[in-house]
Amino acid sequence: MDKAAAALQQLQQADVPVLWRPFHEFDGDWFWWGRGGPRNFVKLWRIMYTRYTDDWGLNNLIWVAGHQARPWTAELWYPGDGYVDIAGADSYYGGTQAWLYKRIQLFIGNRKPICFHENGSIPDMDALQLWGADWVWFMTWHTDWIMDEQYNTKAHLYEVYNIDYAITLDELPDFTAR
Repeated sequence: MDKAAAALQQLQQADVPVLWRPFHEFDGDWFWWGRGGPRNFVKLWRIMYTRYTDDWGLNNLIWVAGHQARPWTAELWYPGDGYVDIAGADSYYGGTQAWLYKRIQLFIGNRKPICFHENGSIPDMDALQLWGADWVWFMTWHTDWIMDEQYNTKAHLYEVYNIDYAITLDELPDFTAR
């Protein structure tokens, strides 16, 4: 934990904000941090949060809670509003994942933005709008998911990155300008 904090502190000193998503897919049992169940996980998250913010003085972290596609127990694993800046979920199933968004929204409400922090197939932007799944961002998991047309066709990628609903990097302001 402290080795990562030291690296994060260097980024803080360089005025670099970090989307910090520790313990991703925490509500699964395939990583050690999920095997102890929700109570232990919430304690672990809060220990890290307190250590990083109080002991290390890190204030450049944007804490992203990374549920995976088991939203029916999501609220049990939620560390709490005071420990999370952005809620989110991941899924490799196709479609809008509107059901997943809505499930996270059930216990988050409008208190936190909700991201699709890890996906395979990129959702259809028109369907996202239709179903009200207003993910603040999506992050496609590595090259195969972009390059292999069984997951995302070239036509679909072109549509996604050219629709007005999606904001792409070239449309963002210069956050480095002072």
